Amino acid sequence: MARQVKTREKNPYIIVFWEGESEEVYMKFLRKTFHVYANLTVHNQKGVFSVAKKSILSPKGRYYADRKEIDQIWFIFDTEQNLKGKWGEFEDIINRLKKLHKEMVVRLLMTKGCIEYYFLLHYEQCAPFIESKSDKDHIQNRLERTYVSGYKKGDSEKIELIGQNYLNAIENGKWSLKQIEGEIGSVEQSEERDFRLFMTNSTFTTVHEGVQFLLDRKNSVSDE
Repeated sequence: MARQVKTREKNPYIIVFWEGESEEVYMKFLRKTFHVYANLTVHNQKGVFSVAKKSILSPKGRYYADRKEIDQIWFIFDTEQNLKGKWGEFEDIINRLKKLHKEMVVRLLMTKGCIEYYFLLHYEQCAPFIESKSDKDHIQNRLERTYVSGYKKGDSEKIELIGQNYLNAIENGKWSLKQIEGEIGSVEQSEERDFRLFMTNSTFTTVHEGVQFLLDRKNSVSDE
């Protein structure tokens, strides 16, 4: 069912597609934290690009009736070596979504290797190499051992605890991009930057950019 126009005038309508249960929980934390300032709809099914294609572009899709009313579409996922060959497929879906209307914004909220790296940025600046399963396990263990005792993937209580430090994550996320600015050309969001980030082996995140948008929205509304 399409949304009421009145709601759209108040808050941006954002649909989030997520890769894993930890990403889903974090996005729900953001929805709860910023619900006054944005209509953040976390899709109820795991999956990113193919799920968005089915849900928005297919006449039988859950959001097909809303497709002209959606303001932003967010994809939150990890970049992996074995995904590099799928960029063309993903890019085609992204471009089709952007054509829904001229003001559509599509955000790729990416983290190299594992979401736990982004979670770690809620506490410290770091950029360890992340490629193998053991690299990812090390990041998760470091998070659990140093900052969030008992952390497990998908644990809503622990992830909400992490999320409370989102201001640190924004600053440290910016820092992570600044470290590889020479490689990606610019830290500012663009199609070219996102492509280079998707392909890089360097450690980074852009998840903080979604949080920054919500924070900016909160600040602008508060100033009115």
